[in-house]
Amino acid sequence: MRHHSYELDRWENRSGHRRAWTFGYRGTAGEFGRIEVVYPVRRQGDVHVTEVSGDAVPATSFSGWAYGRKPSLHLGRLSVGGEGIRLRRNRWAQTRAGRALRMRVAGRDYRYLATSRRHRDRALVRDGVEVRTCRQGRGARKKAVLTVLGPADATDLALAVLMCGVNTRNLTRGGAVRAFFGRSLDWLEVFQ
Repeated sequence: MRHHSYELDRWENRSGHRRAWTFGYRGTAGEFGRIEVVYPVRRQGDVHVTEVSGDAVPATSFSGWAYGRKPSLHLGRLSVGGEGIRLRRNRWAQTRAGRALRMRVAGRDYRYLATSRRHRDRALVRDGVEVRTCRQGRGARKKAVLTVLGPADATDLALAVLMCGVNTRNLTRGGAVRAFFGRSLDWLEVFQ
């Protein structure tokens, strides 16, 4: 089985008003060339949008209810190459595998799941291919490390990198509980 690792460095642009600040990861991923994820590219009320672009990867975006600077899985919408993709997940499942985000892209079934209790370790899985993502470091030295197992293509990499710019805490039970209380407190602010 083929095995490759790529590192994408975190960057941020804090010029202008704080609502115009953008963040993300960028780097070179071997034969896939330059890859960059940017969040939030756009803000549409309480919805934020994350986008991936690069030399060989398809234009990919994710929009969802804003949680911090990133879109969350709540009300999430995925687009790959301009085509809307249906997302499914079982919010009530007890295991990480059961809580996985499921999608069908270009005729292939994918699962995106938490691989540990830590909020930083995730994996995108399809038949014969797994792309593991791990976010490491703090501050200016923060990076996303992608480990590719199997014959991955540009779509696989684009989806895995995109999810680095999405809040996926809900893929674990503990993260779902924290997100629920965070959203509840946000709703309470509306009534004050």
